Amino acid sequence: MIKETENFIIEYDSSIEYIDEIVEKLKKEMKRILNFFELSNLSKKKKVKIWNNILEYQTHLEKYVPKYYEWMIADTYDGNINMLSTKECKKTKSHFDIELEEFLKNIIHEFVHSCQQEINPDSKNVEWFWEALATNLGNPFDHVTSIQCTKEELMYDFNSLFNNYNTAYTIGKYMLENFSHSKILEYVKNREKLINDTDEIIIGAKKWFNENYLELPSIPKAENEDFVIYASNSLTSLATSALTELSNEKQRILKFFELSNYRKVQVNLYDNQENFVSFLKNIRSPRWFIPKYCKGTFDDFMINHSINLEKLSTDYSNCLKSLIHEFVHIIYNNIADERITWLDEGLAMNLSGENSIYDNRENFQKFFEENILSIKQIPFMNDLVHGENFVNENYNGYDLSYFVVKYILEIMTQSDIISIIKDSNKAKIIGYSVLEDAIKYYTKIFEQSLGRKNK
Repeated sequence: MIKETENFIIEYDSSIEYIDEIVEKLKKEMKRILNFFELSNLSKKKKVKIWNNILEYQTHLEKYVPKYYEWMIADTYDGNINMLSTKECKKTKSHFDIELEEFLKNIIHEFVHSCQQEINPDSKNVEWFWEALATNLGNPFDHVTSIQCTKEELMYDFNSLFNNYNTAYTIGKYMLENFSHSKILEYVKNREKLINDTDEIIIGAKKWFNENYLELPSIPKAENEDFVIYASNSLTSLATSALTELSNEKQRILKFFELSNYRKVQVNLYDNQENFVSFLKNIRSPRWFIPKYCKGTFDDFMINHSINLEKLSTDYSNCLKSLIHEFVHIIYNNIADERITWLDEGLAMNLSGENSIYDNRENFQKFFEENILSIKQIPFMNDLVHGENFVNENYNGYDLSYFVVKYILEIMTQSDIISIIKDSNKAKIIGYSVLEDAIKYYTKIFEQSLGRKNK
């Protein structure tokens, strides 16, 4: 079906019931976007096509992109505004919960692209800038992200870049708040100028982010080619020790994951839980839940940690190991196709050395008896996600994750482990029975001593 207005031609299936809402949204936002680009109008009516078949849309998109990703639900590559219907969006992992309001904002996102095309249609190697403008002007996010990418990743590998749209949004927010309107329009018109300035823009965006959102002194406490550490003033000594520990352990962790190198990692150390949580709220969507037990995270591929100063003197070694724990998370999630919480947490606990006390057979047997066999309610490992479903009065997800991954490390080859990290479906299959299998495995190992205790 076709619905034509003064400025748009909307092509849609008869089952689409929200065409009037699309028309109203375009009418409401059109003048604002045109004014930003200093356009009086579009050169011709813009076609808006609502696709009601995800496979057909994928076929269309593959004409223009090197690789199709399931998060791709809209584009303007052919000069039209193409958008998957809400029903088809809900079939994807990335947009399963999309509502009409978000859908309409995505239409405006694509309209921003359409206006930019009117001025200069060449987006080669500056796609990040197109998304920077579209996310800010069309469908602004409710949080920022740390800029962890290089110029090369941003320019040449944007679609596969982790956190790509969040990164583009944050850089765009920085530019809109700090550059003149005429400067930004100059970048729209002059792609080569933008490419030449990209390094400077990234450096500026990183500094701006740290000064406005990090809630720590903006000058690093310790730094080398592998890590940069920001910390509260009270943690200056710890920052130095952390740099040494992380640097010493990096190659061991990379070797386990069969990687030869990894980009520089930012570490943020807080001596105040409130500042730590406040920072997480800056970089996380308000929909994210931050558990009370949370003291360390790997948000946006940074290591973030809250330190209890009263316990630091007696817990110094464990604190350093907890940073290795978060670094393992970063590397795991760099190669995993989907995060499997029990596998990720189990690897982090085993590879960090934080549970090295259980390398002793007697200590591990005691852990097995007291922390595993005594569990009130045995959960399904694949259901474990952080929150109340991870640590509660019935079980501790950290203990369970450590336990089952210790078992996997004993019975599987490293190449097989890498295989299940890269293919989450394999990990999920193992997850169906891994806890039961691990309990049987260690029960058999300890059966003589366990039998004596049960008599």
